[in-house]
Amino acid sequence: MAADNNCSCPEVEVKEIEWHNKDMDWSGKFFYFEDVRHAFNVPLGLEAKRTEMKQDIERKGYTMINPDLTLHESGMFTGRIFVEIENPEQLDANVIQFGDARILTRYYKGSAAGMKRALEELKTFTLDKTHILPRSIYIWHLTCPKCAGKRGGDKSILFAKV
Repeated sequence: MAADNNCSCPEVEVKEIEWHNKDMDWSGKFFYFEDVRHAFNVPLGLEAKRTEMKQDIERKGYTMINPDLTLHESGMFTGRIFVEIENPEQLDANVIQFGDARILTRYYKGSAAGMKRALEELKTFTLDKTHILPRSIYIWHLTCPKCAGKRGGDKSILFAKV
């Protein structure tokens, strides 16, 4: 994990070509999730919640597949964060298995102000590719305001579940 001004952003090298406009199959994957408070689609205390969630996963004996890939699903007052885990022997209320889950992606580099446009582009890409709108959209925030300047700006991967 990163130590840039005490942020918890992953120190992973993500290349645009590996994530932009990709079509993936996440059917059958298991995710551990927890709710996170929001104020009009803006997460409150996301970094602290990520740390707490990973501790809960370890305490419950689940194994994370890629702990750096933390998905965020926003909401008006409550959203969720997700981490993929190995197939657990027993499910609990915080584990979800994706059924038929086709995922289309988009790499986004830019400020939070431009995120709305990037999300609309993802919806358009999804509609062009599948002829349906996404059921859910998740965001993998690769940087935060604390580390974005040191890492070449704000970067995110957007995931549309269809």
